[in-house]
Amino acid sequence: MLRVHRLYSEPSLFEPIEFTSGVNLIMGVTNTTSEKTNGVGKSLCIEFLNYGLLKDYSDSRLSRIPEKALPSDTLICLDFSVGDTRITTKRSIRDHDSPTLVVNGVATNYYNMRDACQQLEKYLFGTRRAMAHPSFRSMLSLLVRDERSEFKSIVNPFDTAKPVPPDYAPHLYLLDIDSSVYADSKKLWKEADTVGKVRSKLKKDVESLTGKSFSDARADANELEGQVQRIKTSLDDLESSESFELFKDEIIELENDLQEARATQSALKVELSRIALFKGDNYIDDSEVASLFNRYKASLGDMVSAEITAVTAFKKKIDRFQETLLDSRRQSLVAELQANRSAISALDARYQHKLRLVDQQGVLKTLKVTVMAYQKKLEDLAQLSTFIKKYDDSEAEGRELKRERIAKILQLQSLLVDADATIRALEQTILSMHEYVMGNRHSSFKVNTTESKDVVVMELRIYDDGSHSVDREKVFFYDMALLLTDEIADRHPGFLVHDNIFDVDQDTLLKSLDYLAENASRLENRQYILTLNSDRFREEDKAVLKLDLDDRTRARFTKDKRFLGREYQEK
Repeated sequence: MLRVHRLYSEPSLFEPIEFTSGVNLIMGVTNTTSEKTNGVGKSLCIEFLNYGLLKDYSDSRLSRIPEKALPSDTLICLDFSVGDTRITTKRSIRDHDSPTLVVNGVATNYYNMRDACQQLEKYLFGTRRAMAHPSFRSMLSLLVRDERSEFKSIVNPFDTAKPVPPDYAPHLYLLDIDSSVYADSKKLWKEADTVGKVRSKLKKDVESLTGKSFSDARADANELEGQVQRIKTSLDDLESSESFELFKDEIIELENDLQEARATQSALKVELSRIALFKGDNYIDDSEVASLFNRYKASLGDMVSAEITAVTAFKKKIDRFQETLLDSRRQSLVAELQANRSAISALDARYQHKLRLVDQQGVLKTLKVTVMAYQKKLEDLAQLSTFIKKYDDSEAEGRELKRERIAKILQLQSLLVDADATIRALEQTILSMHEYVMGNRHSSFKVNTTESKDVVVMELRIYDDGSHSVDREKVFFYDMALLLTDEIADRHPGFLVHDNIFDVDQDTLLKSLDYLAENASRLENRQYILTLNSDRFREEDKAVLKLDLDDRTRARFTKDKRFLGREYQEK
């Protein structure tokens, strides 16, 4: 059993709050200066209590309180007990991940929250550790619901603004159902979901690669495999023939010689085309030479005694000599080109002859081209086949995971059947509460399995449910029934906190509080902490209310006497 005894700080930042067994009220009270009871610190008080129970700092409102209102070195302290073990948690804002646990007077500083939570987990579930159980914080999140959950769901106690999936583990544990089967089923669903995403990506890759639908791409792979097989068969037939063994090396050598001869032919043709540019009288004519000669002669005077006719004659000798050289090279190139053509013709004739001896079926045109074609198609087939095989493997893996998950769900369904007596006892407690508050038994509670990712479905129906206020009352019924049902008592920590849950009509509020008063004896060995506003109660309400509000109030906060004693703006 978990019991909270005292909430305080070191150094003192707020008035310490003492808690007892049974009902404990945190009241927001009006005063002479203000009729308002919101913003006085009721919810913040619960946040401090939850922080002492190691709620994650990032999810806590304490992370948004400015330094001036809450110095980071202040220790938030909570005295509580689990069974006979007395525990104090001390935790600051600055070292929020390094709490200190004082257990039966012995202090231990933890360097991370995980180890501290695991230690508290041992105390909370110590006597039932043979059975799979939720984590410490998973259980506490159900017992201390976040006010920002708006009490919309009996299953999910988290802030509605955060996409936190429902966790059925603490619910199943309280119903005496092995939650490890539920956890295994959830794990299998995640694995199947991952495999499904991989399969979808592989399908898109195949369709992107082929430009066709996946089914058409599979048909293309089969056709490509046929083409590869036909080419391979041709190559195998060729390699197995005696002719191939005789002529294979010679054919490859002839192909290389042909390539070299054709390259030489191209080079000869290029050089010949360049010599053709000088064909005819493409030199400087006589008039240009005379003009240039006279210009320099005038400037040089007697130093130049030669006549233009002599210069021109010398120039023509040079031209004739250059032309002779070009003609000689041209004739040489023509001869080489002719010889090259003859050589290519002879090589090609020999190549075709050898090839005809090897390729009797006319399938292979050239050995190199065939091998290259075979290699290309083989690579295409390998790539496409790899994608398709991975797709098929992931599909098979998905089917196997689904089979395993269905088996786990069937196992969980069997456990639900075994826990039927506990579930029925819980439903009877809900029905009795419903009859007391609503005046009828128009209610039902069912637990079942589902093949969806949630694995479990819990459905609580009450009279006229669906509205904001009635759904809040539904959560009150469910949580209080878990706390009070005898068949669940040995697994329930016997501790429950509700912060501003009663945003309901006046009659429902009064009847709910009267139910608590009527069951005070059953709550003696349990602890229920509840925040309320005093302005919800008129004098005539107090006169008929069975629950003594003053006797059960552990702290009162007003606009003048706030929980932290000051106003501030959250970060």
